[in-house]
Amino acid sequence: MPGERLGLSPDNRTLTVLGVPWGDAGTYQCEVRNPVSTNRSESTTRTHGNALSVPCTEMLPRPTVTPNQTLVLENGTFTLTCNSSPSTDTVLWLRDGASLVPSERLGLSPDNRTLTVLGAIRDDAGTYQCKVGNPPRPPAALPLVLPALPSHGDAAESGVGIDPPAPIALTLGSPLTLTCVADSIPALSYRWVLNGTDTKETGSSLTFNPTTLDHQGTYECRVHNPVTGRTAWASVAVRVTGTGESPGWSNALQTQGSQCWHQCPSAVLGGARLQGAGWGDCG
Repeated sequence: MPGERLGLSPDNRTLTVLGVPWGDAGTYQCEVRNPVSTNRSESTTRTHGNALSVPCTEMLPRPTVTPNQTLVLENGTFTLTCNSSPSTDTVLWLRDGASLVPSERLGLSPDNRTLTVLGAIRDDAGTYQCKVGNPPRPPAALPLVLPALPSHGDAAESGVGIDPPAPIALTLGSPLTLTCVADSIPALSYRWVLNGTDTKETGSSLTFNPTTLDHQGTYECRVHNPVTGRTAWASVAVRVTGTGESPGWSNALQTQGSQCWHQCPSAVLGGARLQGAGWGDCG
């Protein structure tokens, strides 16, 4: 209890003992409480002397970040909250170790405990941390991933493609590998369609070795993002010619006199499939 030799600061954070006798030597600790928790400071040992002043510093628990979701849709909004002791007087947000500054898309609550990001873009992905002071504690971290494309059905807009690109003209018996290329997070599911018929192939690549006339036609790769629920596709036409034939787009199995049937790769535009085909000179 306070007395002539023992004094407390107005906020009880600092204990001062005057004229310290041997009986005042020992280990001193302070205890702080709030409705949620109770903490004690590290021990401080003092011996006898003229005066003793022991500041009481709250030992803050390590903060946490909620919610603990790690997937956010592009163009969506996400909110993170830094949970720490009510007595924390400073809160700082970082992404990948760099301090975040409020902007049109990035907002902070008045106490800096809540971070809101509008219209999420690829650059918003990373590891988010909140750091609290009074005194500083190790930061809480939350890795954040934004699912990427496909975002549209149109191959030109969704970033989905097939490698090698069209036109593909092969000699009968030569090998062929088609690879569906898509920049997306998380991993996509794949379907391959040949001339409108599902091939039951579900990998990102198709390989034929050797190729036959049955392998020619229009191949379509359809990709699906399980998180966004979106689907996109791309297509390419493959022509297989016999030995000695000119590897053009004419279909030797469909001729009318000196005319041959020409078919170009299909494309998807506005949800409608476009495909160029018609009769023309062979060769």
